[in-house]
Amino acid sequence: MISVKKVNNKPLNLLEKIYLWEIARGLLVTMRHFFVNLVNPGGMPTVQYPEARIPLSGNARLRTRHRLKARADGSPKCVACFMCQTACPAYCIRIEAAEYPDNSVEKYPAVFDIDLARCVMCGMCVEACPEDAIAMDTLEIPGGVEARSALMMTKETLLRNLPGEPSTAGAANRLANEYLKGKGRA
Repeated sequence: MISVKKVNNKPLNLLEKIYLWEIARGLLVTMRHFFVNLVNPGGMPTVQYPEARIPLSGNARLRTRHRLKARADGSPKCVACFMCQTACPAYCIRIEAAEYPDNSVEKYPAVFDIDLARCVMCGMCVEACPEDAIAMDTLEIPGGVEARSALMMTKETLLRNLPGEPSTAGAANRLANEYLKGKGRA
């Protein structure tokens, strides 16, 4: 059943009906901010990006630029299952599969492109990947570019390990390596 709530609005007085007093109050607030920032520009919370950048924390929920994780031999962990391409709501991922010549069972991505101009940074591709091959943990935020083609990420630009990760251990073993270092075994 839908209920109706009656709202009693108070009637406006003459100054409120004309709106002059409300306009003057708004102008006073704007002028105060203008002159305070004109006299003290160091107090403004503006960052002159890209010359000055705010350091990002290593928050696990922070979604930044994508990367493909690598195996110990340097090949991508991706098996071209198309799950990330299917889960992407912006349709910005394009994958073309190919087969290894010596292994007829497993596929690999011959082409793996992400168009960052269309990407909404939702992280659905990371959640959908059954192989944990794609991550959004680079702490790099895609910024403004001069050409649209600079926002197209190819397999070669996506396939990398994080700084500090040895390429022989692979990106997927990072947490295991940190765990072993904490136990004093590595």
